Amino acid sequence: MKSLLCKERARQVLATRGWLALQNPKLRDALFEAGQPQLYDPGEYTYHIGDDLGGIFGVVEGSFGVMGQNPASGIVMGHIYRAGSWFGEGPMAVGARRMLEFRAMEPSVVLQIPLAALDRMQKRDPGIRNQLMTLVAFNSAILIRALSDLLIRRADQRIAAVLLRVTGADGHDGPYVPNPVQVTQSDLAELSNCSRHTVNATLKKFEQESWLEVGYGTLNVISPDALRRYLEQ
Repeated sequence: MKSLLCKERARQVLATRGWLALQNPKLRDALFEAGQPQLYDPGEYTYHIGDDLGGIFGVVEGSFGVMGQNPASGIVMGHIYRAGSWFGEGPMAVGARRMLEFRAMEPSVVLQIPLAALDRMQKRDPGIRNQLMTLVAFNSAILIRALSDLLIRRADQRIAAVLLRVTGADGHDGPYVPNPVQVTQSDLAELSNCSRHTVNATLKKFEQESWLEVGYGTLNVISPDALRRYLEQ
């Protein structure tokens, strides 16, 4: 019964937000039929860089830090996926090992589609592969945003851009409704490549303007439009 309830919740979220909401009902039904709900505790990883290729994951509840690697800093976080997001498609597309790793930022639920199930779906209907590959393009748009955000010269504007992206206030995965989301000031410093001091000062300024609310380990963007206007100054 619990598994059925989780699957129903997954359908409610993933069919109405993000990449899957843009796909045809046939693909959605096939993924929901093959999907396996999985629970992750804070700090747990779905997989690590260098792991064998595997299936894809749809975020039903909670959030996952997107972790990459560079020679100077080692493993660093570049983005946060929230409900409606999907990940894991890259290695499947090119037949390579995992190039990123994903860490639960809070108690989180995903719908995991095993690689074997994806292979069976594509054998039954070769056209499904083309639909699955649209996830590569969808997530590439997020990657481009993340790279572009880090090229913003002013630290306060860079922080504003990252806030919009990692809280979901940019509307990429669907309509945004202000609500507290799990992201600490230390996380934001890492995501925006700024010092903790700079992040603290910038968040205080934004909070004084009533653009966001800072909670214990959470941030709530109240006025995305104000942050966008701030970026255009």
